[in-house]
Amino acid sequence: MRKLVFVAFLFLAHLSFGQLSNIDMNGAPARLSGYSGVEGSPYLFEDWSRGDFSLSNAGLKENVAYKFNIYENELEVINEAGNKIYLNKAYVEYALLERPSIVIANNTEQGLLTRLLFKKGFDMIEGIKADDLVNVIAEGEKYTLVRKFYSDLVTPPKNSYAPTPGKLFVFEERFFLIDSNNKVESVRAKTNNIIKSLNEKDVDLAKQIVKENKLDLSREDHLVLFFQKLNEA
Repeated sequence: MRKLVFVAFLFLAHLSFGQLSNIDMNGAPARLSGYSGVEGSPYLFEDWSRGDFSLSNAGLKENVAYKFNIYENELEVINEAGNKIYLNKAYVEYALLERPSIVIANNTEQGLLTRLLFKKGFDMIEGIKADDLVNVIAEGEKYTLVRKFYSDLVTPPKNSYAPTPGKLFVFEERFFLIDSNNKVESVRAKTNNIIKSLNEKDVDLAKQIVKENKLDLSREDHLVLFFQKLNEA
């Protein structure tokens, strides 16, 4: 019975989203969830959404059903056969992932980007492997700003309300600023913190860009615009 339910789910997902072909796809069959009884979610977004994937062996695949498991840093997609698989990240050049519309609608944060770009190759950052997919917010000759999403599996301390506590996923995001010399600095998405983290020769220009464009660097869209102007100057 459980198998029939699982197959039915995959069939419905196949009807709902654009897919990758079996021939062009490289990946492993997705495992059954091992997170039973764990609070929270290992996924960047709980709902299935769409994404575009540039694959070195198959070109650009658009409008593909995906979920991004940030705990394992794995992309789950549904292929044309209706099978849920993990993409082989060795072939992923980049992924452009849509935020589910319900996430944007229910979020009070202003300036959220509707699509997030993910790339590999940022192992100059401590704790990030070469094949880890990280969110690239800005990329240029002077500065690159990336964000790593985490869903950490933790065991909360015992207390009077939970004498035998279970495990839960805790969401976290960290920003890293990389300059032209590949110097990496952990930063917060706050205007003053970003400006203080820049090379000294760029501080005055950065302040001018913020003032003239009335930017708030806690906003994703303003971060994109800020670094675009700073890198072009």
